[in-house]
Amino acid sequence: MRILVYPHDLGIGGSQLNAIEIGHEISRLGHEVIVYGQPGALSARIADLGLEMIASPPLGRRPTRSVVRDIGRIVDERHIDIVHGYEWPPGLEAYLACRGRPHAQAVTTVMSMAVAPFLPRSIPLVVGTEQIAAQERADGRCLVSVLEPPVDLTTNHPGAAGDLRAVREQWGLRDDIPTVVCVTRLARQLKLEGLLTAIDAVGVLHPEHPVQLLIVGDGDSRDEVARRAAEVNQALGRRAVILTGELEDPRPAYDLADVCIGMGGSALRSMAFAKPLIVQGEGGFFCLLTPESLPGFLWTGWYGHGGPAPVATLAGMLRQLLEAPQLRAELGRFARTTVEQRFSLAAAADRQLAIYRTALDTARPRPSVTAEAAAVAAFGTYHLAKRAARARGRRSTDDFNARPVVRSGPPPPGASTDGTIVYFAGVSWDAVAGTDRHLATALARRQRVIWVDPPMSWVARRRRRVTVPALSEVGDAGSRLLRVSTSCPPGVSRPLLRSIARWLTQRNARRAARQHGADVSAVIVSSPGQLLPAWDGDAVKVYFETDDFVAGAELLGFAPAYATRRRRANVRRSDLVVGVSESLTADLRGGDAHAMTLPNGTSHRHFLTDLSIAGPPELVLDRPVAGVVGQLNDRLDLGMLEAVAELEVGLLLLGPRHEMSPGTRARLDALIGRHNVQWIDRQPFERLPAFLSAMDVGLTPYTDTAFNRSSSPLKSLEYLAAGLPVVSTDLPSARALRTDLVMLASTPADFAKLTAQAIERPVDPQLRERRRAVAAAHSWEARADQLLAAIGAARDGGS
Repeated sequence: MRILVYPHDLGIGGSQLNAIEIGHEISRLGHEVIVYGQPGALSARIADLGLEMIASPPLGRRPTRSVVRDIGRIVDERHIDIVHGYEWPPGLEAYLACRGRPHAQAVTTVMSMAVAPFLPRSIPLVVGTEQIAAQERADGRCLVSVLEPPVDLTTNHPGAAGDLRAVREQWGLRDDIPTVVCVTRLARQLKLEGLLTAIDAVGVLHPEHPVQLLIVGDGDSRDEVARRAAEVNQALGRRAVILTGELEDPRPAYDLADVCIGMGGSALRSMAFAKPLIVQGEGGFFCLLTPESLPGFLWTGWYGHGGPAPVATLAGMLRQLLEAPQLRAELGRFARTTVEQRFSLAAAADRQLAIYRTALDTARPRPSVTAEAAAVAAFGTYHLAKRAARARGRRSTDDFNARPVVRSGPPPPGASTDGTIVYFAGVSWDAVAGTDRHLATALARRQRVIWVDPPMSWVARRRRRVTVPALSEVGDAGSRLLRVSTSCPPGVSRPLLRSIARWLTQRNARRAARQHGADVSAVIVSSPGQLLPAWDGDAVKVYFETDDFVAGAELLGFAPAYATRRRRANVRRSDLVVGVSESLTADLRGGDAHAMTLPNGTSHRHFLTDLSIAGPPELVLDRPVAGVVGQLNDRLDLGMLEAVAELEVGLLLLGPRHEMSPGTRARLDALIGRHNVQWIDRQPFERLPAFLSAMDVGLTPYTDTAFNRSSSPLKSLEYLAAGLPVVSTDLPSARALRTDLVMLASTPADFAKLTAQAIERPVDPQLRERRRAVAAAHSWEARADQLLAAIGAARDGGS
């Protein structure tokens, strides 16, 4: 087979590297491969691989007539079978050159985040993600294949760059500071926003975790990136952000990285070097590659869109990785295994050859006059839009990367097709991550979730400086989660205004569902102040008490009588009632509604910490340290904690204070005032593993009240996920874990005694893994599957 490979240019970039490397691999299988295009930075790479190159005429307006004629001449003279254009301009020129030449077939690969609508539908099309392929098939293309960006594993692997000391000296990198690496084009579309965010995150991390950010690449936004880097470097008083410019061989950068940030082919190459990867997208998107997020990337590609507070989010992810060497190593191994199993260059070459053979063996459909006219009209509209943009002083250089399919493309086939879940949460998305947020995130990996914040008055929003839009995308790469935020008049706790706020919240949730064409399959209410709405269609109505809302009414800021009325009304309206404990479910059970118990789960992989490393810099306690993580309020049994403090070990209290009783406040103040006790206010969820790594035992000290007896604390599972021993008050929730790894105490003296025993016991790696295994059995993904199964049973009328 004779193949003419035509990359869209020969500058450094993922699409063109894929074209050349796959072409070389195909040539090793005995086929003749010629590379065509304007000479550029990759010309040397083509020569090194021993591939023939033919220079094209100068490029004009695309498609360029002289290029089309030149390709036609080569096809005739060299008896070319396949002309393979990468991205839409070469693809269109290849198509035009092969028209009237029945012995040659044009094939087009599009590695952009969307396909140009004017590409003729008769061209065999190759795209880089399953989601884009599904979108193109839905739009009427029938010759669509998927070839994910491959990686040459023989030249990209740990240690491939050799001795890195000279490289570190060349770029002025310090050995005592972790290095974060981003290999990318410095392009305005798709790249610039994330690069500037990464630079700002370095500044945020500096006081506690100084890092150096190495940016490898060049492009039209270099000056803007360099200016921001200079500002941060000057503010920090050191060279924290280093720009290397374009490198013909970026392997040393990947090899010396502690963490990589990237998208597309750059992300995959970093994985080949066994580096933990943070995938960058647009609209504030950053997501850590883990086994849980991988399925999302296999569907959408190594990219995403949308995310809250991007600088804080990225800084939190980097902080989590930098504080946990064991987690970095594990995620690096996972990344390398992933590319070995799915993204090898040899497998890509075999797949490419199969696509060529199918293209040659398939009868070429004759495009209809209507189809050609539609393509010409779409192309004309595209050029008119570009000219209008230039006239307004706005020019897009990566046209179809600017409108990625991932923003509104089809869901993966493995996701539920049963519609959207509307989740009226008991807390805001930005609150301390608890039951609602963890469960909604896990549900959103299976089907679309619309998360509805409790209403907030515009006065409170202004006072707390809340600037959340009415509708925004949140969550990670593997989830599809929309957030609805409602502003309302002041006085949301007063009877009449409370009804208005509730009505506004329901209206905004319905509007979000309509705007996204969502067929709502279930409505979940987990807020004591929200009534289950009467939703159109067959939506299953679920009432979920994440705590005993009646027993804890005053703690939650409600009158007990009001909480009782709300519970009765919601149970009456429900198709399914859910309690977080067996006793709570028994209280809720009634009427015709199905009932189930759904205890809290844990994000167990998030807490894979190395317990031997130093803790965060703000922690000043000497080890051993016993710790409590979570809200400090009237639920805690301070007698238990006072008894632990008497042991003269370090006692860490980590979390916001929300005590209401003056007596509790006075006792907490006195406890925090002890020399061996330290209180640290609320920390991002991403930082919790670092604090747990500084603890020797986790404490769950709750008072024996009706509210706590019906609860399911997150604390104990998170301690177990980190491999820590756990001492807990003897409550039903602790016994429900059914494990001997949680030590139970009923008195302060016993609580302190068990804490001392846990501290004195030598570290046992096997016992640590047993604890983590118990936590893994209670994952949020398993909880989401249980809830979805119960919703399905309620819909079908089963038990």
